[in-house]
Amino acid sequence: MSDEIMHWYRSKVDWWLALILCMPPIASASVCFSFVRMPNPTALAWAAGSVLFVLGIYFGLVFPMKYGLDDTYLLLRFGLCRKRIRLTDVTEVYPTHNPLSSPALSLDRLHIQFGEGLLKAVMISPADRDRFLDDLAGKTGLTRQGERLVRL
Repeated sequence: MSDEIMHWYRSKVDWWLALILCMPPIASASVCFSFVRMPNPTALAWAAGSVLFVLGIYFGLVFPMKYGLDDTYLLLRFGLCRKRIRLTDVTEVYPTHNPLSSPALSLDRLHIQFGEGLLKAVMISPADRDRFLDDLAGKTGLTRQGERLVRL
């Protein structure tokens, strides 16, 4: 990573997605607590394992979800995963509501193209979208046209 200061942007979170994301931990914790009253240690171990499994997935792939921007890179952080995109490779940014899997907790997304093809694109959902677009435009040399960034 470069020596410049990284400015971080949190992901926007849709209320309905937050509700869906709350269900697996609550359900597995409820099962675990119900097994605490039973004298069956095997059932309790399986229930505790399910809680740890759900938490492992969430903290391994989802939380924290944020986007970093410095003078050289756009850094996507989602759980333990990180993806670095050179700002010089970014060719276009436009709004989308595409539901395909992406490091975003909202369907109010920005599609960022950084090369040719589907694998050279990512969708993110910064909470402070206007500030993110202004900062990204300034660092990439792209021109802002409403909620789009294009190279002229």
